[in-house]
Amino acid sequence: MTFITVKGTHFFHRDEPYFIKGANYWQGINLAAEKSFGGDRDRLGIELDQLQSMGVNNLRIMASSEGPDSEPYRMIPSLQPCPGQYNEHLFEALDYLLEEMSKRNMTAVMTLSNFWHWSGGFSQYIAWITNETIPYPVTRDKWDAFTDFTKRFYNDPTIRKEVNQLYKDHIRAVQTRRNTINGKIYNQDPVIMSWQIANEPQLAPKDWFEDIAHFIKQGSPHQLVSSGIESKVDQIDFLNAHESSNVDYCTCHCWVENWGIYDPNDASPGKESLKAAIKYAREYITSRYEWSLKVGKPIVLEEFGMARDGWRKPMDSQYKYDPSTSTSHKDEFFKKGIYQSIEALYHHGGSNFWAYGGIGRSTDKPNSYGMVWLGDPPHEPRGWYSVYDVDTTVAVIKQHFSNSQ
Repeated sequence: MTFITVKGTHFFHRDEPYFIKGANYWQGINLAAEKSFGGDRDRLGIELDQLQSMGVNNLRIMASSEGPDSEPYRMIPSLQPCPGQYNEHLFEALDYLLEEMSKRNMTAVMTLSNFWHWSGGFSQYIAWITNETIPYPVTRDKWDAFTDFTKRFYNDPTIRKEVNQLYKDHIRAVQTRRNTINGKIYNQDPVIMSWQIANEPQLAPKDWFEDIAHFIKQGSPHQLVSSGIESKVDQIDFLNAHESSNVDYCTCHCWVENWGIYDPNDASPGKESLKAAIKYAREYITSRYEWSLKVGKPIVLEEFGMARDGWRKPMDSQYKYDPSTSTSHKDEFFKKGIYQSIEALYHHGGSNFWAYGGIGRSTDKPNSYGMVWLGDPPHEPRGWYSVYDVDTTVAVIKQHFSNSQ
């Protein structure tokens, strides 16, 4: 394997175009741990084989998680329980995951931090420096308090330098890590396609993106850099994140239920809510694609998902989380709203669906750390957006990847 490169608005592997046929598999780092540290390597192998058989060539994974492990709504155990101190067992798990991906000719997007709290992320860095309590967004009325708190990571001049130094120390620690299985230093390993600044940084300033992207590129000149933003807000935010010469490609995310476009419990005969979601996705993908052409870089739709068919039992609030519930709306949305839109755009770089739950189920018993590893992070209802190995959605994904040879 050689490094993935960018030329104009396309990815390349060697001299051949490289189309991202991807999945989100953020939990891979923890599944790759030994059993005594909350992992399940047998399950990991099965799921990586399943993903490979679907045609997946790229996984977006976490290369960070912050403690302390006593905090709620987190990935446990964490990679970095306290500043600059690492859980070697989790680092060895990341080594193992990357090696197993390499065996299957998959590349990795290494997510270096998180705006949201489910892996610790920016809010934990702030708490480490200020000793303040994180105002977790456990209910909608606390959402603004949390986002305002977390934006201080790049907007508060009294702490920005300190919190970002801790963050940069982590970036360098991961980039210079020597894999204990194959001996490769991470920043010299082609299995790593991209270092991603963070998962969904919200309205970060242009100078911050430039600073972090430059720092990452200095440490990994042969690998790509991406921002990880949703690209939801407007074109100004998009340009702030992607105009830097050190950012190699553009990202966007599309969440029709979270953004109030789609209601999974809408049982109307005309499927009006689903139609609205498909229409929105088509227009969203096209507009962000057009923005990326103006920047002159590839774009990847690296998050999108839809709940199971809650509309079949709209009075049962838990039905959409049940693994036995069908996925007919999701299948149609993935096919008509997402994949057909991407296939129609010649310069589009590809996508990563959210998220692969594999052989796990929302009804599984938690492990010794209280974790159930699915496609749904610890702060969200189990089963909300997971794609399971037996779902009919798998065939839709597989067909798209086949169409994209």
